[in-house]
Amino acid sequence: MSLVFKKLTLDCVETLRPYFTNNECRICDCTVGGTFIWRDYHKTEYAVENGCLYIKVGYPVPAFAPPRVAGAALLAMNDMKNSPASVDRHHPVSDMIPTSGGIPASGSITASGNIPVSSRAREAYERIIKHCALRGEAARLCSVSETVLESVLMMYPGSKVSTNRDWSDYLYLSEDLVNLSGRKFAGQRNHINRFSREYHTWSFDDITSDNISDARAYIEKFAREFEKDSPVYMEGNKKTLEVLDNLELFKQIGGVLSVGGKIVGVSLGEVTNDTLYVHAEKADTSYYGSYPMLMNQFAKRFATDGIKYINREEDDGVEGLRISKTSYHPVEMLDKYLVELINA
Repeated sequence: MSLVFKKLTLDCVETLRPYFTNNECRICDCTVGGTFIWRDYHKTEYAVENGCLYIKVGYPVPAFAPPRVAGAALLAMNDMKNSPASVDRHHPVSDMIPTSGGIPASGSITASGNIPVSSRAREAYERIIKHCALRGEAARLCSVSETVLESVLMMYPGSKVSTNRDWSDYLYLSEDLVNLSGRKFAGQRNHINRFSREYHTWSFDDITSDNISDARAYIEKFAREFEKDSPVYMEGNKKTLEVLDNLELFKQIGGVLSVGGKIVGVSLGEVTNDTLYVHAEKADTSYYGSYPMLMNQFAKRFATDGIKYINREEDDGVEGLRISKTSYHPVEMLDKYLVELINA
């Protein structure tokens, strides 16, 4: 029997929130915001069976997110723990993937190791394979972190794996973006210092009931004035408005950068475990240094005690975003894999 899927809607946020409380892989796709903000763009559906959450997307190709139980993704190994950064990994799967131009390419790869496989994980992935077989579809996984990939390959060592640099999240040390210390951040400090000098009436404030309507008006104005022929960009603006309309439901945090009482930048995000996720960041570039100032103030305000990392999400292959995000010196690029499960 197939899994029974339903369309993912805002009404599902509170019901499914327990499945996202422990995002140890630190990729943005495994957060409440990352999942619900892009639910329409990816044509997302969900099913819950035997306490396991299955999320299915229809775009760009039909695929499943790794199945989750309350709090975390299912791993093949009972004692395996997701690790936050490359410095903590014991044997990265990326070492086993054939590369082309420095980017992992598609191919069938084999994982090594002799660690017992969790029966619950095996059952969940077999459920996906059977569901797809009944429909004559390939059993694909999307948004697979490196650690989950390692787990999957222990169960299905002949699986086909690919990734795309455009999808990789930028993960930073929070102390780097808060302090901007050292020569490598001299450029960002210069932009921020100039902003402070030229716009001495600037302020940064939390989004509250007092200013949320002004923040929403700013995003609407931003979308009109900075149009792009990009479905991703347009959907991002649309869903930023939706988050502002449902800030409490999403449990998002936000801030506004203002000059003389006029909003010139808005950021939205969420905190899970030790990571701050930045889901939206919109600033008026006619104010010199507005983006570095907005980024830095958001980090200072919300990357407080216990927040070790900041995830500023992917660049979607946009050259300007890639240059900007790289200039802040990520501690790691969090690759996301597409896996076609092959039950050898």
